[in-house]
Amino acid sequence: MEQRVNMIMVPANDIAALRRFYEDGLGWAIWGPVMDMSIMYKVGTAVMVFLNRDYLAAESGVDVAEAPRSIWAVFVNDKQVVDDQMARAEKAGGTITSPVRDRDGGLYSGYFTDPEGNAWEIVWSPVMPVGDDGALTFAAP
Repeated sequence: MEQRVNMIMVPANDIAALRRFYEDGLGWAIWGPVMDMSIMYKVGTAVMVFLNRDYLAAESGVDVAEAPRSIWAVFVNDKQVVDDQMARAEKAGGTITSPVRDRDGGLYSGYFTDPEGNAWEIVWSPVMPVGDDGALTFAAP
């Protein structure tokens, strides 16, 4: 069962300022669809997504003041894997911050934090299929 860790989501207070910095200042090109609340850039084998801080806090189920500095997303190839990984995270001592559910754009995902406070999203997506870049293998339950 191959998955990939390929997305880092970072909360931002001023998306327009970040766009000026990365696009005009560093010459980075936008990699994926852009909405008012987010921008995506490809960095090596990872995708860096800057999200409006309020949006990220709401999606991760926490107050804005408690929003994590970053969230790592793991894309998986089956909705059942999302369910299994979230259950395993909780059993291992993680905290579910947003339960598994269908989301905009056909995504199916849930959020949790590990005992050290690192934030994760486990995602099944019909538009971002699993590839072999940065592959991560989960052991069977």
